[in-house]
Amino acid sequence: MLIKSIHKTRGFTLIEVLVALVFVAFGLVTVIQVTTAYIGNITELEKRVLASWVASNHIAQIRFESETNRVKSGNKSERVKLGGYRWRSKAKISKTEVERVFLLEVEVVDEGNPKSKKPYAFFTTAVTENFQ
Repeated sequence: MLIKSIHKTRGFTLIEVLVALVFVAFGLVTVIQVTTAYIGNITELEKRVLASWVASNHIAQIRFESETNRVKSGNKSERVKLGGYRWRSKAKISKTEVERVFLLEVEVVDEGNPKSKKPYAFFTTAVTENFQ
């Protein structure tokens, strides 16, 4: 009498393991891409905040000068190091129709990144000389 023994094996085949590894690999690639994009966005946000600080400081400096009646139309530029970046702040001061009131436009660009011509911060405000 011939006895057949049927063994039920439990476990995964090689193909099943390989398919599972492919899914895990795709998942890891997606996680890496999302993390990289997130870090890039955080860096961009940091640069915009730093640029706005540079612009605010430049505006404050010009407003201080205006208290002593030294505001003149024209362009003023300054270079600043802040947060590990080199910034160039350009201020354009224009006369307005109102006496002793000037239009001030400040633009801040990352001087260390020549590819980026777009300003990281751009503010427009009014500056007045001391009225006596």
